[in-house]
Amino acid sequence: MSKSHDVMRLNVDGRELATILAALRFHQDENLQGGDIPDKVVGDIATDGGTLNPLGFGEVDRLCRRLNLDSEVAALYIEPPHRESGKEPLFRVIYVIDVNAANPREAAEHVHQIMADPESMAPSLQIIDHTGTVVTVDLSET
Repeated sequence: MSKSHDVMRLNVDGRELATILAALRFHQDENLQGGDIPDKVVGDIATDGGTLNPLGFGEVDRLCRRLNLDSEVAALYIEPPHRESGKEPLFRVIYVIDVNAANPREAAEHVHQIMADPESMAPSLQIIDHTGTVVTVDLSET
């Protein structure tokens, strides 16, 4: 079984994904309403035999939404940043732009020029906190 910090890619077809989502929602409704998982067998599965903390109600909800999103679009999954222990929280900022270029390096250099140009239009950015919550901030709006 995978450790909690490992990321695993799962290749499933539409029927398999629908079954996984149904099982997650059933688990959420039947086992996660009261906090502790009442069924010992399900609890052992959800905790990998007690080696992991089980997902809570909200975490299962976020997982279902992520699985739905990943199945609807070919998306790049960006991990949230770790929880910062300093005075200010840590955020991951995503700047997305499409550019024509001969190769990836040229594309990166072109985007860097755009980002550094004070005459460039202010971008719309996506900000992810340590919980995986995504907020869009459009810097062109005043």
